[in-house]
Amino acid sequence: MDKAERIRLFREWNKRLSAYQMAMTMIGLDANTAPVAGASYRGERRAILAGEYRRLLKDEAMFENLLELEEVLKKAGTSCMAAEDEAILRREAELYLRQLSRDREVPVDLYMAFERAKDQASRDWLRAKKEEDFVSHAPLQQEVIDRYKEIVAASEKSPLSLYDRMLDRHQPGWTTRQYDLFFDQVRARIVPLLGSIKDRPVVQDDFLYQFYPADAQRRMMKKVCDYIGFTEDWGRIGESEHPLTTGVCTGDVRFTTKYREHGIHMAILSTTNEVGHAWFGHQIDPAYEGTIIAHSISAGLHESQSRLLENHVGRTLAFWEQILPMLKEEFPDQLGKIDPKTFTSAVNAVHPSLIRTQADEVTYPLHIMIRYELEKEFLGGDLQAKDLEEAWNAKYREYLGIVPSKPSEGVLQDMHWPYAYFGYFPTYALGSAFAAQFASKMEQQLDIPVLLKEHRFTAITDWLKEHVHRYGGFLEAEEILYQATGRPFDPACYCDYLEKKYGGE
Repeated sequence: MDKAERIRLFREWNKRLSAYQMAMTMIGLDANTAPVAGASYRGERRAILAGEYRRLLKDEAMFENLLELEEVLKKAGTSCMAAEDEAILRREAELYLRQLSRDREVPVDLYMAFERAKDQASRDWLRAKKEEDFVSHAPLQQEVIDRYKEIVAASEKSPLSLYDRMLDRHQPGWTTRQYDLFFDQVRARIVPLLGSIKDRPVVQDDFLYQFYPADAQRRMMKKVCDYIGFTEDWGRIGESEHPLTTGVCTGDVRFTTKYREHGIHMAILSTTNEVGHAWFGHQIDPAYEGTIIAHSISAGLHESQSRLLENHVGRTLAFWEQILPMLKEEFPDQLGKIDPKTFTSAVNAVHPSLIRTQADEVTYPLHIMIRYELEKEFLGGDLQAKDLEEAWNAKYREYLGIVPSKPSEGVLQDMHWPYAYFGYFPTYALGSAFAAQFASKMEQQLDIPVLLKEHRFTAITDWLKEHVHRYGGFLEAEEILYQATGRPFDPACYCDYLEKKYGGE
């Protein structure tokens, strides 16, 4: 078989895979608004699709074809392809072989059982959170944990622990060794910073928590989305219990937010966060459309873009100088006497809180460390799901000095574990650190306050497209970071940023 035929077979196989992926994505998106009574039917059909997808992915002939194709592509020069196209194909083969070498030994029926368990647990999570009932939810959570551990154990033969393999799936090359070193540095500098902040006068922020009707917030959010360049020709905004972003393709990126009627800033910061993800998905090089390069992106890199827009743009005075007038149009009674500086101080107030997605920048990494330590315990077999609530509450008491009064404020607040996103949480803190390094460089080259004042938000996203977004998964996260900033990853940049912003009296 010649090279051209191998490429043709690979392209056909890849297109079929992307069709299954799109179908499963659309079913998942639809679940946010679909009738609850049909959830079981939809979940079973999605499990069948997931099984068919796995059978196609595990095609032995295609695995051999990719191995041969990789060897052919290692040889310099080609007469039938442009150098850029060949580089893309080489990266596709590399990423698929990385995935297949890891997962091809896992039986399809094990994946289908996992999908069913995950579908049931994720649906029950919504019920359990609403009813404040972790006890009856715990067995379903345990089944998801056990099923996923079976899948990872059946995958590649590796000296790494199960949890290390889970971490590596979300952030290639990162295991507990790297994360422990990272969190040790963050803890050594941020915990003392938090201690110094506790002794300062309380920042006025009570006006944020007055009553702000959800319908008025929805009207206002359209103006915010327009300001930050998220338009309906390539994106849609919806609502869900937990905000999330899903990209169907570069021209179809959906995200959800949640409106809290006592906390006007929360939906705006959540939206700014999710739009960071959305811009990334929208601005990947079109040459990667429909390939694994458009999807196989490190979680830490993706989270860096959401954290960058939320914190380094969305918490600035220049941002709220533009947004606050929009808010006052909808909420003149609540905000009529509030100036931008007061509002900005309020959204940057530092104090221990229970909800991760509402946490300030200083306490945020502590929320992540709690989840990281719990994952190490229950994925290592030292903690069962039935004991997770008690362990959660104990760590919040230890790290933040507060204890949840109900599961929705504690162990049930996040969607990640019912959905089997094990090993994902640490990438939020890593993404925050990446974001600080990207932002430091971007602020040297762009006058962010002027751009925000002139309503030129897309100049910021243009910079991110050039230095981050367009690559998708073509390069590893650390390569993109080095190219954009001129230096390797350095967590000190993150700590420096937090200390400079919050360390003053």
